[in-house]
Amino acid sequence: MAQVKTGWEARLLAQLEQREVRVATVAKVIQSYNRLAGKVGEFANHSREVEARSRELQGEHERMFENYQHGVGIGGGAGNVRGTTLAQQRINDLEREVEALKEERSALYRTQGTNAQRLLDLSDKMRENDERLRQQELEISDSHEALRRTNNKINDLQDTLKEKDGTIQILQDEMSALQLEIVQIEERCGRLQVENDDLVKRWLKKMNEEAEKVNEVTHELEQIRRKSAALSPQMGTAMFEDDRFFGLSPMSAQNGGSVAPRSAVGKIDARMEELHSIALSRNGELLAVGGHSTTVKVFDAATGDSIYSLTGCLKGVNHVEISTDGSMLLAASSDNTARIWKLDTGRHWKSLSGHIGSVVTAKFSTDASRVFTYSQDRTVKVWDTQRGLCIKTLFTVSSCHDIDVLDSAGSRIVTAHMDNSIRVWDSASGKKLREATIHKEQVMSVCANRSGTRILTNSCDGTLKLVDASTLDVLTVMSAAGYRPSRNWARASLSPDERFAMAGSIDGKLYIWDVNSGDLVRSLDIHKSPVCDALWDPTGMRVYSAEKSRYIMILQ
Repeated sequence: MAQVKTGWEARLLAQLEQREVRVATVAKVIQSYNRLAGKVGEFANHSREVEARSRELQGEHERMFENYQHGVGIGGGAGNVRGTTLAQQRINDLEREVEALKEERSALYRTQGTNAQRLLDLSDKMRENDERLRQQELEISDSHEALRRTNNKINDLQDTLKEKDGTIQILQDEMSALQLEIVQIEERCGRLQVENDDLVKRWLKKMNEEAEKVNEVTHELEQIRRKSAALSPQMGTAMFEDDRFFGLSPMSAQNGGSVAPRSAVGKIDARMEELHSIALSRNGELLAVGGHSTTVKVFDAATGDSIYSLTGCLKGVNHVEISTDGSMLLAASSDNTARIWKLDTGRHWKSLSGHIGSVVTAKFSTDASRVFTYSQDRTVKVWDTQRGLCIKTLFTVSSCHDIDVLDSAGSRIVTAHMDNSIRVWDSASGKKLREATIHKEQVMSVCANRSGTRILTNSCDGTLKLVDASTLDVLTVMSAAGYRPSRNWARASLSPDERFAMAGSIDGKLYIWDVNSGDLVRSLDIHKSPVCDALWDPTGMRVYSAEKSRYIMILQ
């Protein structure tokens, strides 16, 4: 079967065939010219022979005429007359032959002139054909170059098409997975609706029972207060003063657990235009600060003295983290990279490159053997800390704001998402274990307790929720009038003993809640700009609160 030629191939073939026809025509013209030149040469030789013959005949004619005259004058008579007649006839024949040769010579001259003109015309035509042939060769050369570029473009388009086919296949696989997931979610929603109805009934029953118990306790406390007031008015006042936690001194509160801070006792100037994140070492000695600057700063948490200015990031820092043993500092940067520094020397150690979007957050596992990073490319990457290599990539589908680990090895992680949900993942297999939509607006942060059994969430809907990590059931809801998070990555934190939850607001206030009851303990108006991050120190006696514009407040 003949191969079907494309348009440009057919045009090129037609041009080549036309060129062959023109070349053949020129070759015929050249052959005709050569034949004509040979014939002209032959005519010239014949003309020269005719002229020579004419001169011979002319000479013979003259000799015969002289003989005739000589014969008439000397001999006379009939014999001479007869000879003269023959001579005259011979002369006439020779004259006719000379005339014929002259006419033939004239014809040859005319033919030679005609052939010369034809030769000139053929020469002009040949020059025109040569010029046309040169132009066609240039066109063919241009066509070859265009063909080469077209072939390169075709190859590029074929490569692009292969990439698109691969992307389409991935999207189809993801769509199939999502459709299956939707079916499972619908089934789960049906089961959850039934469970929710049952839980509401049980909750109402439980609340009624708790209300009765509270009434009984309130009645008993009122009786105790009256008896205490009768015995010692001062003692009664101290025991029921809420802000002083039943009159305990700071040291006694420390022995009993964390306390809610009352006021600012110090301030650290980070010397950055904009702060994004702070981190404390587990022993409470080091405070790391990251922000709009490309430098991560490390301070003495007690004195506020600067210890290190860690460089290496090419853009701003979104999140900082210190390993549990205090030996390493991790920073997530907008330059699509996370970096690790050694805190004993202040030297850069590892660069974790592989994301194609800004890295939003980064976390160490408790044993620091793994690093978890999330990027705006909607992937969570799991890294081997020692080798600095990515060992697993998780596709989160929905954009994520924060990440935390639920066990020491980091085998389970939790993520906070823009679709109002949190998700728990198996970091080894990349499989999603659980998910729950627990807020009305996007979830900005997740904070797991040290045992990984509870998760504190913070949302744009103005609420904090304490969630059971195994079931993702909401245990406590915390909110306050006027509380509104300051940014998409504003983080909430738990006190070391899990008694209190804390988060900063866009109005510069720091809000502290009782985790068990969900009640607001107090709000502290201590900042002049939105609060971006707040942490408890390991003792639970001190709080570090960072505002967007430069300063970290120390509260106690």
